[in-house]
Amino acid sequence: MARRNRKESYIQRPWRRNPMTSLYRDYFYFHFTNWPTPPYRNGCYLCYQVERTQNRLPVLINKGVFENKFYPEEPHHAELCFLDWFKTQEVFLVKNMPRDEKYHVKWYMSWSPCFECARKVVEYLKDHKHVQLSIFTARLYFSREPEYQQGLLSLDSAGASVAIMSADDFFYCWKTFVDHQQLVFQPWKKIHRNSRYLSKQLENILKKN
Repeated sequence: MARRNRKESYIQRPWRRNPMTSLYRDYFYFHFTNWPTPPYRNGCYLCYQVERTQNRLPVLINKGVFENKFYPEEPHHAELCFLDWFKTQEVFLVKNMPRDEKYHVKWYMSWSPCFECARKVVEYLKDHKHVQLSIFTARLYFSREPEYQQGLLSLDSAGASVAIMSADDFFYCWKTFVDHQQLVFQPWKKIHRNSRYLSKQLENILKKN
């Protein structure tokens, strides 16, 4: 039997309330495939985990998945959906928190942030020194456009770590954020080559800092 391509195996489902606990398997394959410029990938998915350092050891506090919000309200990118949600949690997260402890937030994203989202994330990090952010992205969004490059540079300057997802990161996301139902992750062709290519692109951008 011929294997269906990614577009044919992707079934659009009704939007679910942010944050979601897990991602559909076909959504993960379709949206996180790390081809540099794949067609039809108009949305963005953000898998997150929040860790708190206690006695210098990371403790997992929360994890889930955000997607771009298109309806019924004004469109909202996944990064801003996360920030809106995280701000509502902070009142409880920072309560009785020792000054030397921090929250480490990790994002695994299907696209890197646009320049507008990057600006808002930078503003948030500057006002919340107790939050450290690491961004792992499957692909770079409009990476040749100067304003989008500047967005990545501003995140780097603000102390956020920005990196391209490796094959190990995709395996980790599959295990941690995908409703895989005990199925094994099947890497797509050129997953390693694409990761190296995009990593070199990102390295060249961040050299400008």
